[in-house]
Amino acid sequence: MQSHFSSQTLSEIFRDLYLGERTGVLELDREGTQKRIWFSRGLIHYAESSEDFERLGKRLVQDKLVSVGALQEAEAGRTSGVSLAQGLVNRGLISREPLGKAIKAIIDSVVQSVFRWEGGAARFKDETDDEPVFDTDVLMTFEVILQGIFTMTDFDPIGEAMLGLDNKIRLRNPAPLPVERLTLSASHGFILSRVDGTCAASEVLSVLPQHEEALALRFLFGLLVMGVFEYNPALGDGPFRVANILRDHADRRALERMQEQTIRQAYAQMRTQNPYEVLGVTSTTDREAIEQAYEEAKGLFSRDRLLSNVRDRFRSELAVIESRLIEAYLRLTQAETIDAVKHGIAAQAGKKDIGVDDLLVRVEMDKTQSKVAKEESQKVAASYYSKALKAQRGGDFHNAIQYGKLAVSYDPEDAKLFFTLAECQARNPGPRWQHQAEQNFNKATELDPWNPKYWISLGVFYKKRGLKLRARKQFEEALKLVPEHPEAETELAALGT
Repeated sequence: MQSHFSSQTLSEIFRDLYLGERTGVLELDREGTQKRIWFSRGLIHYAESSEDFERLGKRLVQDKLVSVGALQEAEAGRTSGVSLAQGLVNRGLISREPLGKAIKAIIDSVVQSVFRWEGGAARFKDETDDEPVFDTDVLMTFEVILQGIFTMTDFDPIGEAMLGLDNKIRLRNPAPLPVERLTLSASHGFILSRVDGTCAASEVLSVLPQHEEALALRFLFGLLVMGVFEYNPALGDGPFRVANILRDHADRRALERMQEQTIRQAYAQMRTQNPYEVLGVTSTTDREAIEQAYEEAKGLFSRDRLLSNVRDRFRSELAVIESRLIEAYLRLTQAETIDAVKHGIAAQAGKKDIGVDDLLVRVEMDKTQSKVAKEESQKVAASYYSKALKAQRGGDFHNAIQYGKLAVSYDPEDAKLFFTLAECQARNPGPRWQHQAEQNFNKATELDPWNPKYWISLGVFYKKRGLKLRARKQFEEALKLVPEHPEAETELAALGT
């Protein structure tokens, strides 16, 4: 195996050697510096490099674990550090425990250093080797690779791509290593508990402290690369590949920019367009074509079509676009119906003289059309009112106010619409909003003077602003409607004399 690698794809080389249970030497070169890592059935058991501090003999002498003379004797006829280690043990020049610690320190240094490279050349030589001197296992190999990933350079594009994906993450079954035996930090253990197939990477990390997110994201990436975790749905066939996640992220960003541009353009245009321009039709377009144009325009900005982060950032603009589309549709379809009625009467008038009965029919038809239009407007108002209540319950008072304004514009005779709008506006301490809230509270009591709730709410509104005399009057009005009303009595008593 021979190839070039980048810091982003190096972990895949380690993963493929591990899963393939390969035995041999991985040679990594960059600008004259060479690192060599030995694998036995996919497990790392030795490493060395051209750097003195990553050569076993030099390190053992430096740490005073063997003498220079003993090292020279052991190196005679040896071609690699692996055979040197075996020779030291066989000659009884060093015990396995301190030798194992020195080898492990070199492995850690070599693996972490190559992950800090921006790239280089990789070549794997299949070899048969003797029993490794250093006791290795699956967990040690995985943790060595994971520590390398923690130090890898150029990780930011991968992390950004992972956080931008909506794909859920789950534990692979069966897992390629016993995750329950890993040495985990508190945050890593939390990640394992959260990865159950119901959360994306951003959701998994959302509750971690900010200073832990960067390392936790690398941990998550390491488990994805090594096949412990998997995306659902998968990003491509076969094992996890960085190229897939970066390509998917690039496609998503392109789609995101396109949707943002579409929303901004539509928002700017629709604010000044007439109903015909909003739907892209003309005065000669029939009702069926108008309905089709409306459905197509509405579908372009539907919830299912837009990316979730785009929907969140452009909530206000989308609300305006939706309202303009509905307004345009209602105006054009109502106008088309009215024109049809007038046309029918005019045709009838051309055939015979108009009598009293015809006038009665004409009035009745106008009345019917007026009633239909009113009912349609009330339905639209009810729809906006429902959205206003939902936004209000979710604490989104800005959008609740927008929907509330739309609702009252379609049905200015419904007291509850003004009342809900006033409640939301009262949340804003600004003088302009407080004035509008007062007006709408009063409008609610005007339209439905028999509802004590409206009077009490207006009284509480005045009470919070320190207008005790006005507040008292509202509570007294509520008591006129419902004597001994408990809330009105409590509020009135709280005002004192």
